[in-house]
Amino acid sequence: MYIVIAGGGVGGSHVGQMLANRKDDVVIIDHDQARCEKLYAETGIISLNGEATDILTLKEAGIERADVAIGTLYKDIDNLAFSLLAHSFGVPRIMAKMRHPDYAEAYRFAGVTTVCNMIELFQNKIIMELDNPDIQIISQIKFDTLLVMVKYPGKGSAEGISISELSQHKAFSHDCVFAGILHENSEKFTLPRGDDRVFPGDRLFLVINSRLVPGISNFLRK
Repeated sequence: MYIVIAGGGVGGSHVGQMLANRKDDVVIIDHDQARCEKLYAETGIISLNGEATDILTLKEAGIERADVAIGTLYKDIDNLAFSLLAHSFGVPRIMAKMRHPDYAEAYRFAGVTTVCNMIELFQNKIIMELDNPDIQIISQIKFDTLLVMVKYPGKGSAEGISISELSQHKAFSHDCVFAGILHENSEKFTLPRGDDRVFPGDRLFLVINSRLVPGISNFLRK
């Protein structure tokens, strides 16, 4: 995919590096020339010095052929301007970081297909992990859908338990997908099937509905 990122700060540069590692074609636009030079020197990502809200800069970045546009600028008003311009060029997928929830409707009007609500994510993560310290939130996929990591209890059977057995437990039996196992002893990551086993200390990656969190937390503490 061809991806244009507005902003070469911490967020933009990390996303750019991740996408470049996937072999996507990435261009990052940033107003700071020194930052652009550093990005290119350290990552090899094409970094264009200019304003991501300037139509000529966007044309130079190849916005007309972009598959995805990602706004990671500090101010909502700048991300909105970038998104609206990307939408006017027909970019099919537009993603943007939103700092203030009052801008949510404006982002939708600007053609943004994925909005990352930074404050909501931060609040939900803090409250969720304060109340359920055994569950680490990796990502909020949708408002009520989470990717989480849990550590299988150390007091569990040394023989472990199969995914098919674990999925029968009421804490995991509905609205839960086992997405991965990070084995403590081998540090091997497994995409689990029903007969794969989980051992004490292994870390499970789950896609769950948020309402399952209390039940899973109770299971881990038993």
